[in-house]
Amino acid sequence: MYRVVILLLFTNLFFMLHSTGNIAKYINLKYSFLSYSMIYVLLFLTIAEAIRWYTSDKKKENENECIVCRNDHDHDHIHEHEHHHHHDEKTLSKGKKIKKFLAYTFVLIPAVSGVVLPVATLNSKLVDAKGFSFPALEDSSDKYGMHQVLNPDMSQFMGKDDFLDLVSKESKSYVGKDELTLRDEDYLVGLEVLYNYMGKFAGKTLTMKGFTYNGPNLESNQIFLLRFGIIHCVADSGAFGMMLEFPKNIHIPNDQWYEVTGKVDTVYYPPMKAKIPVIKVTSYKTIDKPKDPYVYRNSLN
Repeated sequence: MYRVVILLLFTNLFFMLHSTGNIAKYINLKYSFLSYSMIYVLLFLTIAEAIRWYTSDKKKENENECIVCRNDHDHDHIHEHEHHHHHDEKTLSKGKKIKKFLAYTFVLIPAVSGVVLPVATLNSKLVDAKGFSFPALEDSSDKYGMHQVLNPDMSQFMGKDDFLDLVSKESKSYVGKDELTLRDEDYLVGLEVLYNYMGKFAGKTLTMKGFTYNGPNLESNQIFLLRFGIIHCVADSGAFGMMLEFPKNIHIPNDQWYEVTGKVDTVYYPPMKAKIPVIKVTSYKTIDKPKDPYVYRNSLN
C-alpha cells in the first residue's frame, strides 16, 4: 500500500510541475518531454503496483484462513510454544515496520515538499553564496561542478575545438550589426559571442535586461546586470550578464529589474584578473520581473 501511495504522489508531483509551468525552474525546457513522459510511466507503475498489492493481499488472506483451519485441531497441544513464538515474531515485525516507516518517510519528503512548498526563484543571494569568479581561474578538475558567472562558457561541456567552431558559427548572426538586442531566446548565445569577440563589438549599441547585482570591487557608477541561465538543468545554472557603467554615481539595490541601452566597451576587472565587456549606459528604465526570469541554452548548433 505504501508503494502505491509513493508512486501516486510522485506522479502528482510531475503533473503539478508541468501544469503550473514550474518545471522550467528546474530543467531546460528542451528536455521537458523526458519529465513529461515520466507522468505516464509513473501512472502505469502506480496502477501495476496497486493490482499487485490487491492480489497479494487477497492471497495472504486465503493462506491465513487455511492455516487457522489446520491449526484448530492442534491448538491445545502447542499453545504454550506458539505463545513464545508469536511474541518473538511480534517483536521482529515491529522492528521491520519501524524501519519501513522511516524509509518510506524519507522517500515521501521530496514528493510532498515539491508540491506543498513554493518554488524559489534564483537571485543575487545565490551569486553571493556560490561566489563571484571565473571558473577558468579556479584550480579544479571538476569543471562540471563549477558555478559560471557572466560568460556562458560552453567549452565546459564540449571539446575545445568543437567549442571554437560553435562560437564562430554563432558570431555570424551578431558581428557586423551596429545595434544588438539580447532577447530571452538568444541571451546566452549572444553573451557567449560578446565575451569571445569583445573587440568586434566595441562602440556598438546593445540593449539587454536583467536583475541588478552589486558585485565586489565595483566603482560607485558600476553594477552588474544578470540573468540566471540554465544549460541543461538547475545544477549547471549560472548568473550570466555584463557590467554596467553609468555616466555618474548611482546606487541601485540588488535584484531590481532593468532594461538598459548603451555602448559596448571593455574594462579590466581586478577580482577576475581579466578584461570583460561593459555597457556604458545611455538610457535605462525599471521593468517588471518577467514571468519566466530564467533564460535557456536552446541549441548547440
